[in-house]
Amino acid sequence: MCGIAGIWNLNAEPIQTDLLDRFRDAISHRGPDGYGNYVDDEQQLGLAHRRLSIIDLSENGKQPMCYADGRYWITYNGEIFNFIELKAELESKGYTFRTDSDTEVVLAAYTCWGAKCLLKFNGMWGMAIWDRQEKTLFLARDRFGIKPLYYIHLPGKRFAFASETIAFKHLDGYKRCMDQANLSRSILDANSLIGAGYTIFQNIFQLLPSHYMEVRKDQLPVQKRWWSTAEHLVKVPASFNLQVEEFSGLLEDACRIRMRSDVPIATALSGGLDSSSVNCMIHYVMGRQTIKTRLAEDWKRSFISYVEGTDQDERRFAQEVVSYTGSKAIYVPCDYAKIIAGAEESARKFDDISNMPMGLISDLYGAIKQAGIKVSLDGHGVDEMLFGYPYMVKDAYRWALKEGNTDLGKNISETYLGMVAPEYKAQAEKDLAEILNTPGLSAGRQLLKSLLPNYLLDKIRRSNKNRNVRMKDCIRMMHGHVLLPLSKEKECFSNFNPLELSVYQGFHKGILQGILRNFDRASMQNQIEVRMPFLDWRLVRFVFSLPLESKLGGGYTKRILRDSMAGKMPEGIRARKLKTGFSAPMKDWFNSGMKQFVLDKIHSKSFLEAQAWDGQEIVRWSEAHYRNNSWTWEDCSLVWSCICADIISN
Repeated sequence: MCGIAGIWNLNAEPIQTDLLDRFRDAISHRGPDGYGNYVDDEQQLGLAHRRLSIIDLSENGKQPMCYADGRYWITYNGEIFNFIELKAELESKGYTFRTDSDTEVVLAAYTCWGAKCLLKFNGMWGMAIWDRQEKTLFLARDRFGIKPLYYIHLPGKRFAFASETIAFKHLDGYKRCMDQANLSRSILDANSLIGAGYTIFQNIFQLLPSHYMEVRKDQLPVQKRWWSTAEHLVKVPASFNLQVEEFSGLLEDACRIRMRSDVPIATALSGGLDSSSVNCMIHYVMGRQTIKTRLAEDWKRSFISYVEGTDQDERRFAQEVVSYTGSKAIYVPCDYAKIIAGAEESARKFDDISNMPMGLISDLYGAIKQAGIKVSLDGHGVDEMLFGYPYMVKDAYRWALKEGNTDLGKNISETYLGMVAPEYKAQAEKDLAEILNTPGLSAGRQLLKSLLPNYLLDKIRRSNKNRNVRMKDCIRMMHGHVLLPLSKEKECFSNFNPLELSVYQGFHKGILQGILRNFDRASMQNQIEVRMPFLDWRLVRFVFSLPLESKLGGGYTKRILRDSMAGKMPEGIRARKLKTGFSAPMKDWFNSGMKQFVLDKIHSKSFLEAQAWDGQEIVRWSEAHYRNNSWTWEDCSLVWSCICADIISN
């Protein structure tokens, strides 16, 4: 796990080593354990690397690394978890190795199979391979976009790439500027750009997940898709019990291969189902493992982040898990004063639009770093494919009613109400009732009327009729500005109904992409590699091949995961319905210690004169919210997004 960068001067201007060093070291936080450059003086191409040593800690594992008598050179960020099996396969074909690293396996695989080697990899990566013979630069990214890779292409002048956008701020000869239209779009929806491969900066793009690009000197580089989950679905057993058995086996192996490490491993444990499943599964797997080649020896510490006095405090659930597994709990309280004091610097380092301060996440990985650990196993990816969010359950409810399936609709409505805390039950009922106003749901109207009190329906009609201008209307959109697709290859979705397609797109191009970016930057700023067993490609394609009732049924979201963990985790955690997301308590923060910071920022000259929003109107809104104590999480999030944009712009 590292930081990578590279420059190819297409105009034959010599590579300046000091320029390459500055470009590389702008992301030195990603790799404190070493650095290196490779320069091809003939083509004026430079590859650079910052190393975080995880596999093969010796000097043999340093990068950029070469193979095949110096024909191929790589700078690579990520891990290939099945490198041991691939190495054995390549050795049977006559390939030899001088290191114990997965990096050399990647190079040998590319030598053997070319771009098709990507189909062999189980892991996460952003990589660049230079072929000196063909004078081709090959860039590739993993299936789901766990690891980032950004680039600029100035035809006839320069091609450059890096693991983070902040590196381009330090690239001599390139002036980094905001793209105002993209900035507005990102403020309104932080995932709208990242899922499409765009950024808030002019001419900085992201290589899309599951894509590669071959860069040649006199050709326009094109992003090519090498993987589509939708086109690799599998036949699943008809029996739900057999589905559970297969899912469990896939999850076990996903955890097993992600325990391969030459350094200590920990888990980030929230107390929710997803992180608890990872925590319990690795204890289950490691307890049964007899062959422990390259498996971490130190792996039993669990780091538990919490915000005391809020519904984000799930320590009692996390304690239940560590008591069950016998792991060592390290509690990480939210240092509110530290987060406020570092809010501006944190936003500047994050270098993108976020809807909440990243300090809460960053502090968790900071604690893991202080304990001398470099790898964390996390539970990301489950919510996005197994209906873990309330809005997804509402979408399923709407779809069931539109299909006329009132029995399914009733089951889903009960599931939805079970996800929310008692104090939010009335609002949840109102949310369901609002669906009654959706055109084309005649089949569901009688069901809704039978489930919800009439006073709610009247209240909804009144609130919709009297709704005023919202705060997000203060954001200035540039109409007619269209994001053209960066990938020229379309996916086939013929196997999905509209609900399944919505979940698929949210996973591959929507909310998950933003989460992966946030956790990559927060963890790598603390030199922590995050591994995600639920994003094992075998598990993901299996889940997207399942019918709805295997994911959302029996009164539960994430049904198949819950059943697969029976007997492997505390029953109270496994059967818990309440959904508590890992996010900052924005309303509490805005109304207390962060108030002055917010007011100072929104009254600043740069904020008031910004192109992307109406600063005066946001000030008016915010001051009214403070007077009336009426902040909502969504309004806090929007104002924070604008503050982030202002900080990055100046």
